[in-house]
Order: sequence, then C-alpha cells, then structure tokens
Amino acid sequence: MSNKFYEWWKNHRKVITYGAFIILFGFYLSPVVKEAKYKNLCIKYSTKGALTKFNKDDIGETLLEETGLNIDELAKIEGYKNCIN
Repeated sequence: MSNKFYEWWKNHRKVITYGAFIILFGFYLSPVVKEAKYKNLCIKYSTKGALTKFNKDDIGETLLEETGLNIDELAKIEGYKNCIN
C-alpha cells in the first residue's frame, strides 16, 4: 500500500504542490481584493453624492473653466478624495 502511494506521490507531487501554492496565495490576496471592492463601492457612492451636490449647487463657471473638466469628472475626483483613507 505504501509503495502504491509513493508511486502516486512521485507522479503527482508537482501538480499538488503548485495547486497548494496557488490556493495559499489566493487566501493571502483575499483581504486585498475585498478592500479594493469596498473602496470601489465607496468611490461609486461618493461620486453619486458629489454629482447631486454639484448639480444642486452653483459651482461656478470659473471653476469649470479653470480646471477644464466637466461636472462628471469633478465628481469622480471628489469621490476618490473622500475614499482615499
């Protein structure tokens, strides 16, 4: 029995080892992926809030002319600044 197991292990050890490393690396990256997901949601909702604020307020044509950006781009910048922490 142990001889059969040894033969099987000898033939499959690279695949098993690489698979184990990939699984462990996935567990290592899981918190990073989750944090990026939360940050993207934060940016999305902050951008919507900034768009609502910019559309209701008169942000002035001077700001739009100075930056050369439109209201959507300014809202994206504001959303990113809110969620950078």
